Amino acid sequence: MRGECGNDKLSCAYDGPPSPLINPEAVGDQPSTCCNADQVFTFKKIFGFVKEDFTRCPICFDNFISIFCLLVCSSYQSTLASANVTLDCSTRQKVVTSVDYYVSHDYVDELFNSCANVRTPYSNERAISRMCVQGKSACTQENLLEFVGSKSNRLVTYDISFKETDKPLVRVGNKTFVPNELYHYTVYQ
Repeated sequence: MRGECGNDKLSCAYDGPPSPLINPEAVGDQPSTCCNADQVFTFKKIFGFVKEDFTRCPICFDNFISIFCLLVCSSYQSTLASANVTLDCSTRQKVVTSVDYYVSHDYVDELFNSCANVRTPYSNERAISRMCVQGKSACTQENLLEFVGSKSNRLVTYDISFKETDKPLVRVGNKTFVPNELYHYTVYQ
């Protein structure tokens, strides 16, 4: 996945190698990514309100957005997720319609625990409860992932099916995935 396609700004299907975010001749060496400047701008705009909710705990905020940063921009994106692609009839471009995203149980535990007790600055309610499936009696790890992975919440432009596992490698057909477990921060009490 790389770039935005179509009127709905869905992620473009892309099967090539990562590349620098900006022209390397203009700014020098920089890490290669699987996103472009348009995606970073959209990402920043969408997650502005999440930052307001989690502003009292930078670790929680970092863990929360890292789910999406790694999925959208990581140079090893193809080892974390599998994109389902379709053709946008209006633009004739291949776009991502849904994603299977492999994450470790430990990663999900740490994400949830780092945010579980964060209160919003404006209402003092649990911030994470705003990120869970509405109508559920309590915010759990499962309905948190269900909510943040649904395109109906406007955080993402395609549905994300989080595939939790304890396995270090997941084999699907002829492809091997490495569940996201590396980049989370722990809140020590």
